[in-house]
Amino acid sequence: MMWRALRAEGMRLKPAARWLPVISAGLFIAFMSLEWYLYFKGPAGVYSVFNVMYMFLGFVLLLNTALFTGMIAGLEHESNSWKQLLTLPVSRSVLYWAKALWVLFLLLCTALLIIAGLTLLWICYTSEPLPFQLLIKQIMYSFLASTAVLGLQMWLSIQFSNPAIPMSIGFLGAVSGLFIARDSGAALWTWLWPWAYPTMSSPFMAYPERWIGISAGLGTVLLAAGALHFKNKQF
Repeated sequence: MMWRALRAEGMRLKPAARWLPVISAGLFIAFMSLEWYLYFKGPAGVYSVFNVMYMFLGFVLLLNTALFTGMIAGLEHESNSWKQLLTLPVSRSVLYWAKALWVLFLLLCTALLIIAGLTLLWICYTSEPLPFQLLIKQIMYSFLASTAVLGLQMWLSIQFSNPAIPMSIGFLGAVSGLFIARDSGAALWTWLWPWAYPTMSSPFMAYPERWIGISAGLGTVLLAAGALHFKNKQF
């Protein structure tokens, strides 16, 4: 049943959702190359790109999370087809999880495209050895730590028919998460603000795996709670 729901969701995806991982990864890599060319000619050299990724990678993935969830839930909101969708012989919980898994897959595609693009950029730009393990950790840790926000944004996107509301919350959360993660005086807020988890999961931070575990646990709880609410929701 889950496989059929995933296939159905995949067939209904808008072209914009399919191309967003490519576009966002391309823009991120272009920004990295510009920063590289303009500013990183000092002692740190090309390796300074990892500092720039620490600053902006989490924001890109969190913004994509808000966009993906808004696009997937918006399919039904725009056509007022929730009632029609829910008449299908498929559990509501399965439909909810299928949508969430597609968002997770699209985020994974974004992360993998960034890894591939930065690797290619490195090979073309410099002969210095690429710390590939650090590159993988930097990007995949941030991807895994986005799970909690995915759970929250998925619920918001289905709850509100106006996509501007969940997307605005996602954007403001992503921006504030950048500052909270870097503020040593905001320790309590760091724990309570899931938008800070992707930045806190950077290998440059202390105990990055802790934030992945917290995000995965909280994300699972939020997705389960969202599926339960969706199961009983009246449209």
